[in-house]
Amino acid sequence: MSNKNKRSVFKIVLDLMGKYYFATATLVFVVCVAAVFIILPHIANAMDEKIRRETQPQDTEVVSADGRNYALEKDAYPEINEVIEDYYRAVAEDDEETVQKYLLYTNQTELDLIAVKSEYTESYDDIICYTQKAEAEDAYYVYVSYNLKLKDFETKMPGLIGFYFCRDDEGNPKISKQADLSEDVLKDFYVAYNMQSVQDLYNRVALEYNEALDGDEELKKYMDNFDEMVRQDITKRIALREATETPSEPESQSEEVVETNITETVEPTTTVNVRGSASEKGEVKGQVGPGTQLTRVEAMINGWSHVIYNGADGYIRSDYLQVVGSNETPAGANTVTVKEGVNIRSKDSLDSDVIAMAEPGTKLELIAKQDNGWCKIKYNGQTAFVKSDYVE
Repeated sequence: MSNKNKRSVFKIVLDLMGKYYFATATLVFVVCVAAVFIILPHIANAMDEKIRRETQPQDTEVVSADGRNYALEKDAYPEINEVIEDYYRAVAEDDEETVQKYLLYTNQTELDLIAVKSEYTESYDDIICYTQKAEAEDAYYVYVSYNLKLKDFETKMPGLIGFYFCRDDEGNPKISKQADLSEDVLKDFYVAYNMQSVQDLYNRVALEYNEALDGDEELKKYMDNFDEMVRQDITKRIALREATETPSEPESQSEEVVETNITETVEPTTTVNVRGSASEKGEVKGQVGPGTQLTRVEAMINGWSHVIYNGADGYIRSDYLQVVGSNETPAGANTVTVKEGVNIRSKDSLDSDVIAMAEPGTKLELIAKQDNGWCKIKYNGQTAFVKSDYVE
């Protein structure tokens, strides 16, 4: 075969190979593109599902160790949503009548708090109710998520709070906060609350709240001082109510304030030091032993007793004393319990400085009941005063 013919055959072979590889490469490219279009949607759906699982509570059955089902459902009961939305409208607008209509238990301090916060609040938006079936019939644990819009700020703050939804004896819908739940209901609520779906919900809202503040520096600074602003406003509100309410008739009309001291007779169980202050470092004024009877003025919350020793004030560790004689004070006589929010003041006067605010249920150490409508108390180691009408 001539060289010319050999070159022609070689060229033909090369052309055929080139066409073959081009066709093969084209086929591979088409197959790869098709695979990408088929697989990508599945990958995207899988990623979306993963994100949804991580950020949303699951509407799956959750069973406790004793077999109770604590499934978490989203907006499953229209009546509950209506009650919650109307309640939060009332809270934002300080509609006291509607608030009392829905809350199973209310007190003046709660109403004061709602009134004060309403002055800063524009609305509660995007309300969602997540529910778990409670133990009682037609009762639910409701976790309410919302976006709080404060006045003068565009950024909304996510929030989440738990309620107990039930009915009163007339069948009216009621909601109750955790602090007002009975011991049995509270025990069951804690089991429900600790389910993973509920914890995931709280974690998600907490993350969204922090992200909202991180994105608005002015709002973040404002919220750093928000609780203190509310506390000061409540203190002023209580002071105004104290000043406008008609005081109860005093027990005595004398100009000098008469105190009814809460005292009892005690004696040491062993030889013990009497000190000048309620501290191990206090000056030793003397010693007393078994058989020595002393008048105790205060059983202090720090473990010491304020006694009268040789006509003067003295202090002895309470665990070295026992009550004796027929004048034993009934249990609880040395304390008073706050009935509704009250200011603790430095003197027995509405013009005196406010030291703190005491909420309902707070127990205060009582020194004496005065006939001018005030109680002398011990608060944080110092003498203070509260209006007698607000304690029992």
